[in-house]
Amino acid sequence: MTTRQPRRTSIPAAAPRALLQVFVALLGFATPDALLAQSRPNVLVIVADDMGYGDLGCYGSKQIATPHLDALAASGVRCTDGYVSASVCAPSRAGLLTGRYQNRFGFEHNLIRDTSVYSASSLSIPRDEQTIADRLQALGYRTACIGKWHVGEHLDWQLPTQRGFDYFFGMRNGSHGYFPKAGKHRLYRNDTLVENIDEPYLTDWFTSESIAFIERQQAKQDNKPWFVYLSYNTPHAPMQAKQQDYDAADHIQNERRRKYVAMQHCMDQNIGRIRKFLDARRLTDNTLIVFLSDNGGSVYASSAINAPLRGEKGTFLEGGLRVPMIWSWPGHIEAQRIYQQPVISLDILPTVLAAAGAKIEPETIGKGRNQKQRIYDGVNLLPFFSKERVAGAPHDFLCWRMMMRGAAVRQGNYKLVRTPFLPPQLYDLSNDIAEQNNLAAQQPQLVTKLMTVLTDWEESHERPPMWSSAVMWSAFNRKFYDKTYQLVQPPETPR
Repeated sequence: MTTRQPRRTSIPAAAPRALLQVFVALLGFATPDALLAQSRPNVLVIVADDMGYGDLGCYGSKQIATPHLDALAASGVRCTDGYVSASVCAPSRAGLLTGRYQNRFGFEHNLIRDTSVYSASSLSIPRDEQTIADRLQALGYRTACIGKWHVGEHLDWQLPTQRGFDYFFGMRNGSHGYFPKAGKHRLYRNDTLVENIDEPYLTDWFTSESIAFIERQQAKQDNKPWFVYLSYNTPHAPMQAKQQDYDAADHIQNERRRKYVAMQHCMDQNIGRIRKFLDARRLTDNTLIVFLSDNGGSVYASSAINAPLRGEKGTFLEGGLRVPMIWSWPGHIEAQRIYQQPVISLDILPTVLAAAGAKIEPETIGKGRNQKQRIYDGVNLLPFFSKERVAGAPHDFLCWRMMMRGAAVRQGNYKLVRTPFLPPQLYDLSNDIAEQNNLAAQQPQLVTKLMTVLTDWEESHERPPMWSSAVMWSAFNRKFYDKTYQLVQPPETPR
């Protein structure tokens, strides 16, 4: 993929470290490594699950109070055109964790648990792929994965503690009830099944585990930075809310929507807990926080609202691919900024690594005939988010594909959707964000151009899909393109 990169000055890489060593030698009270560690930010990546684009206050919701996420957005950059690399959970997370289109390495669909058709070794991010945790661990970060994993669970090498994370607490698969005491649970601490349940509600528990991990790192007083990948399953089904949150949502008449609003409120409160903790420990100014959803909201399963976008989870419409995305790092990322160029979850890895002082370069891996270059598809967004405001778009185009469901490409303001069951769809997002007016018949040349971009991108994949969703998805998915979606935020309901 061709991307515009900000111009860099040609300062030797060793120069900053050499200057730091001289400075330290003159002062004589700390080691260069300790000071370098202090200069690198802590990193907190928070992922919501199936959250609607329009279900945050700062994205237009009048039904859901999200004061803590709204405050996070005010402290940094709120992206209006933030995308994920897939419209369903597992491939989206695989892309985020690697900084590469998951299609490159054959992770095209949601995982299946049945190993009678596909081998267990194939049902995962491949062993030769590096995760963001691998990269940060090599830079001296202490790393934790808290919550939903969902990118490989059958073999030991597929688990978080073998993929760059020093600590893991959560579920290996993609779904779990929110009241572990009420029924069967499959929660793990590192590689051991949790037997004693400490918390009554899973969203609260994941937050407590994240705070406890950070506390342990701070107690070591060795200045090593930390990385926490806090992967909530909120507000993914099953729809289960705490009674106090459910009671607070009594202005919502629809039962399923009421539970969704309650679950969302609970997650917002927990993010407030984390930010309060960071403030109390004076960690806020040196912590890079990223918040996003793993895909669009599920109108079908949870009554999420993606307004003003059409579509939902599983589709290639904006409601399936465009998500809330917030970046905050005081003093480095401009505050109270609304960023309107397309960005994608793949950008998280290179941006975080750049903040940690590392570079993203193509890597040659393998030997002999198996030798290949590992291409990263994300872009370092720090120059675009800083007060200097590098001009232009970070990406020339963005692409998506799930073979049984179709594919899509966005270049500039135009987006082409290709499905197995409908003619091509072409939309001008600059004046048709709800994708109501299909321009394909009026602009056949543009359709051909974007089809070529999409086909060329597909041919760049290094591996074919390692497993496939059932053919039924093709027919099942058709109804999501035919249905009428709520494109205007509902008014605030009087209490």
